[in-house]
Amino acid sequence: MPNIKLIVEYNGRGFHGWQAQPGLRTVQGELGRVLRVVTRSDIGPLHAAGRTDAGVHARGQVVTFTIPEPVELWRISQGVSHLLKGELTVLSADYVSDDFHPGIHATHKQYSYRILNRPTPAVLEAHLMWHIAPPLDLERMREQLPFLGGTHDFSSFRDSSCTARDPVKTIYSATLQKQGGVVTFQVVGSGFLKQMVRNIVGTLVDIGRARLGGRSLSQVLEARDRRVAGVTAPAHGLSMDWVSYDEPPYSPGVRPEREK
Repeated sequence: MPNIKLIVEYNGRGFHGWQAQPGLRTVQGELGRVLRVVTRSDIGPLHAAGRTDAGVHARGQVVTFTIPEPVELWRISQGVSHLLKGELTVLSADYVSDDFHPGIHATHKQYSYRILNRPTPAVLEAHLMWHIAPPLDLERMREQLPFLGGTHDFSSFRDSSCTARDPVKTIYSATLQKQGGVVTFQVVGSGFLKQMVRNIVGTLVDIGRARLGGRSLSQVLEARDRRVAGVTAPAHGLSMDWVSYDEPPYSPGVRPEREK
């Protein structure tokens, strides 16, 4: 059966995460339902590049599904985007090889986390940023970023319910930038454990507010114990930016350009 790859953008506010769950509105559940309406077919299971948590957004989530007969791809893009208007849109739709899997074959993923660091909260983008009123020590936070680079056991940053067999992941780059009152953390890696990025951000924030008892990110990593790390950052500040399936033309520590 034909295998179709979608790149989708969605606002996670109205979904209980990616994974389909009985009685809950999820991205996988709603996208599957709408795809069956648009294609008028009994499609195969939806597979994603990553299972985003409840409230997490995506700018470039990659999804595949099989379909009994070929369909016009524009119908999928326009139909799904119309039926889920304001919540999810299909940026592209393509036929791919039968054996392509968006999660198994992914080599690089980028996530971004946005923090509004000013005395007053946001109004227009309140659901897209974590508001922190006290000033953050960005220089102290940036000093910790090199410890993330390379291949490590990230057990200190995995959620207690994480079922991944291997806690070892590779981080290729991690940056922290501020524009106006918005602080943006971006990280590119081979893959991520459940809530790993949110726990890294929460730990960096605790360091930036001198709340981690003087511990460095290096010491937290070495402990391999979630209790040693900082708080879990709220889901609504996190977004999956893009996923790459090419071999890396760069070495760790060099940030790749976003996929065109």
